[in-house]
Amino acid sequence: MRPLFALPALLAALAIAGCSSQAAAPSAGDAAVQGVTDDTITIGTSLPLSSGAATSGKGFEAGLNAAVKEINDNGGVQGRQVKLVVLDDGFEAARSVANIRRLGDQEKVYAVVSPAGSANIPGSYPYLKQKGMPLFAPVLPPDPQQDSVYLLGTSQRDQGRVIVDFLAGKGVKKVAVIGQDNELGHSIRDGVKEEAEVTGIEVVANETTEPNSTEVSSAVLKVREAKPDAIVLGTDNTQSALIMKAVDELGWKPTIMGTSSTVTTGSAGTVSPAGEAAKGVYGTYISELPTSDTPEVAAWRTVQEAVNPDEALSAYALQAYASTKIFFDIVEKMGDDLSWANFQKTAESLEGHASGIYPPITFGPAAEGGHVGTTGAKVAEWDGSEWKPVTDEWLEPGKPVT
Repeated sequence: MRPLFALPALLAALAIAGCSSQAAAPSAGDAAVQGVTDDTITIGTSLPLSSGAATSGKGFEAGLNAAVKEINDNGGVQGRQVKLVVLDDGFEAARSVANIRRLGDQEKVYAVVSPAGSANIPGSYPYLKQKGMPLFAPVLPPDPQQDSVYLLGTSQRDQGRVIVDFLAGKGVKKVAVIGQDNELGHSIRDGVKEEAEVTGIEVVANETTEPNSTEVSSAVLKVREAKPDAIVLGTDNTQSALIMKAVDELGWKPTIMGTSSTVTTGSAGTVSPAGEAAKGVYGTYISELPTSDTPEVAAWRTVQEAVNPDEALSAYALQAYASTKIFFDIVEKMGDDLSWANFQKTAESLEGHASGIYPPITFGPAAEGGHVGTTGAKVAEWDGSEWKPVTDEWLEPGKPVT
């Protein structure tokens, strides 16, 4: 029989063994920190690398890889090399939730960065609240006003509001919405409805499509009957392209406008398949266009060419690159205390943080309106070959566009 006096030593040995994966992680103030050693810091993400949203998923993956390469080539973060774990969720909510749980519990990542799927990510909010692991810059899910979730990108709701402001400035009186039956569609509808009441625009039709479906003709025909001046899209890239083609085949010429998730940043997955039908479509965008001549965008293009040249004009890649760089800007500011509690404190201390790619970033405490870093958007028009900016400044929702 093992002597009783050996029990404390045995328990201590088991505890050390159980924590070996976190052995060198600075954890002052937060024993739950994980994914950090003396030499590495590991992040992860869940993306739709397969299914109808694969164009976006592969773009986000390319941007993450570009940011990680650039950071590691320049010495890493506080001397640590960044490791990236990427999981495919096929644009399915259940797989997205399972992936984020796997990243937290099995892969032991420090944080989940730039996961995509606005309709799928909210299913992970209860898990993240319980665990406390940061989820940074998820691609435009609704705001849970939760300490562990940091939204870095103007919400679909606020983009919907900017769209209505912009259309009102163009003299539009009646709009229709075609949106998916998920958080993407619901959030855009909510923003359109909210701002329509302020501007006096009438919402004359509100049609719903099923996610991952290619059936859009019924919604388009019903919307045409309502005779709107403009259509606002709350659909994913594939459906947005199909709607444009269906409208064009009818010989109908309403103004069509979408958000960064439905049109603009989905240029490869939306306007290319739509062909000539996409010419003249408007879209909001929440980070600089990949063709921008700003120094920060030019730097991204250089590294993206080296990592994955096929994505060197992908706004998805640019967005994920910028989000990852901003995430590690925060980590660099944290000093020796890399606890999740200190990450929250440091992120909330940002005020007007300039990235050169996103609008100025201010998180503030989640309890005071949520961790939404930006609220502005710009507008561009597709001329048949590229996006042409039609606004110079970041437009804030609720402000008239002239």
